Amino acid sequence: MDGLLISLLLFLLFIGACLFLSMWASPDLRVNDEFFRVDEKNRLGSGRTGFAYAGDIANAAAVMYLVGVVAVAGGDGLVVAGAAALSPLLMRQWLAKRLAGVGGRSFGETVARHLPPGPGRRAAGVALLASTVPLLTAQFQPLGDTAQMVGIDDLGTRQLLIVLIGGLVVSCAAIGATRGASLLQMAKMGGLVVIAPLLGLLVLIKFDGDFGSLFDSADRLRSGSADYLSLGQLFGDGPVGFIDLAAFCSCVLTGAAFMPYLIARFTDAPKQADARRVAGVGFAVIAPMCALAALIGFGAAALVPEEKLVSQGQFGGNIIARLAIALDGGEDGLGKWLLFVLCATFLMVLAAASVLLLSAAASVVRDLRAGPAAEPQDHKADGTRSVRAGRARLTMVTIGGVSIVLAALTPDVSPQFWLILSYTMTTSTVLPLVVHGLRKERPMTAAAMRRCVYGSVAAVLLVTFFSPSVSGSPYALFPDLDWNFWPFHSSVLIGAPVGFLLARPRRGDHVARDAAPAEEVLTR
Repeated sequence: MDGLLISLLLFLLFIGACLFLSMWASPDLRVNDEFFRVDEKNRLGSGRTGFAYAGDIANAAAVMYLVGVVAVAGGDGLVVAGAAALSPLLMRQWLAKRLAGVGGRSFGETVARHLPPGPGRRAAGVALLASTVPLLTAQFQPLGDTAQMVGIDDLGTRQLLIVLIGGLVVSCAAIGATRGASLLQMAKMGGLVVIAPLLGLLVLIKFDGDFGSLFDSADRLRSGSADYLSLGQLFGDGPVGFIDLAAFCSCVLTGAAFMPYLIARFTDAPKQADARRVAGVGFAVIAPMCALAALIGFGAAALVPEEKLVSQGQFGGNIIARLAIALDGGEDGLGKWLLFVLCATFLMVLAAASVLLLSAAASVVRDLRAGPAAEPQDHKADGTRSVRAGRARLTMVTIGGVSIVLAALTPDVSPQFWLILSYTMTTSTVLPLVVHGLRKERPMTAAAMRRCVYGSVAAVLLVTFFSPSVSGSPYALFPDLDWNFWPFHSSVLIGAPVGFLLARPRRGDHVARDAAPAEEVLTR
C-alpha cells in the first residue's frame, strides 16, 4: 500500500510539473497574435521545428497503434509501421516546398488564402474539425483503459477518470497556447527518445539480447507456426484482406503526414529549403522510433499473456501498458515500469491535445466565424486582455469537452477506430484542399471547397457506418448488432476519390469573384 501511495504521489507530481510548464510557457494575454503562432524573433529554427513536427506525428494514439498492431498482426504490423515511418518523407518530397512562406493563422487562411472570409474558409474549418475531433477522442480513450490496468474495473469510475484527467489536459493546453504546445511536443519527443530505447532494451534483456529468440517466442505464442511474420494476419489472407491492408497503410501514410495541424509547422518556414529540412528532421526522428515500436511490439507479443493480448482488441489497443505490467512481474497494479509508461502517456496526450486544440480553435475563431463583418477588437478598453485569445481558450475547452464526452461514452472501444477515422477524414478532405488550394494556376474556388469537404465527409461517415468497424464484428463500435455490407474496415477507398473528384473546378465556378489579395488575407 505504501508503494502504491508513493507511485500515485509521483504521478500527481508529474502532472503538476506539466501544468507548471504550460503556465510558464503561456503567452502574454495582451499579445493576441502569439496565441496562434510564434512571432519571428521567437521561432524555433528548422532543427527544433522538425523535432516538434516529429512529436506532432507521434501522438499517443498513433504510438499505441503501431506497437499494438505489430504485437497482434506481425508482418502486417511491420508494413503499417513502415508506412508511418515514410509519412514525413512523403511530406518532404511532395508538399513541404509548396507550403513554405504561405503563412496564415488558421488552416483556412492557408489553403484558402486567395479567398475572402466566407463559405470557402468555413468549409476548410469544417474539414479541420472533421479530422481533429476523432483524433482528440483517440488521445483521451487510453486514460480509462490504463485505469482498468491498475485495478479500477468499475465502468463509471473509469469514465469519471477520463473526464477528470481529460479536463486537466484541456486546461493545460488552453493555458499554454502555441508556445506551450511546441515546448510540450519537444519535451514529449525528448521523453520518447529515452523511453522507447529503454523499453526495447528491457525487452532484449528478457531474451539475453538474442533477436532470434525474441522473434521465435513471439511467433510461437501468437501463431504456433511460421506464419506470424507473413501478411494476412490482420484482415485475412484473401483479396479482401490484402485490399483492406493496403487501404489502412495508405491511410496511415497520408493521414499521418498531412493532418491539418501539422501543416502549420511548414507555413512559417521562410524558404523552401527550410520547409524541406523540417520534414527531413521529422523523418530522421520518426523512422528510428517506428523501428523501436516494432521491436517493442514483438516484445509484447512474446511477453504479454495471450488472453491479455486478445482482450486489447483487433489492433492491439494499449498494449504498451500491458508490456509494462509484464516487465513488472505480470500482476495488474501500479508497478515502477507501468508508472513510467503512465507518465509518458500523460505527456503524449497533453502534447497532442495542445496542438490539436490550438489548430481547432484557430479555425473556429478565424474560419468558421469568417464573414464580411469587421472582426472584434483585439483588446478590451483597458487593454488588459485579448478578447480573441479569451474566445480561443473558450473554444479549446468546448472542443476538448466534446472529445472527452465521446471518449467517456466509448471507453471499451479501441482508440484505433477513432485514429483511422481521423486519418481517413484527412486523406479524403484535408489532402484535396491542400493539393488544389495551393495551386498557383487556377486556384480552388469556394464552391469547389464546399463540394469537396461536405461531400467527402458525408461519404466517409456513410461508408464507415456500414463497415465492420461499426457493426458485425467482435471489436466493432456496436459488436452485438450487424448492418454492415461494406467489406473493408477503412472507407478511404471511397472517401479519397470522392474528395479529389469534387475538388476539381467546374465550368460554373468563378475564381475572380472569390479572389482577395494575399496581402490583405495575411494581415487581416
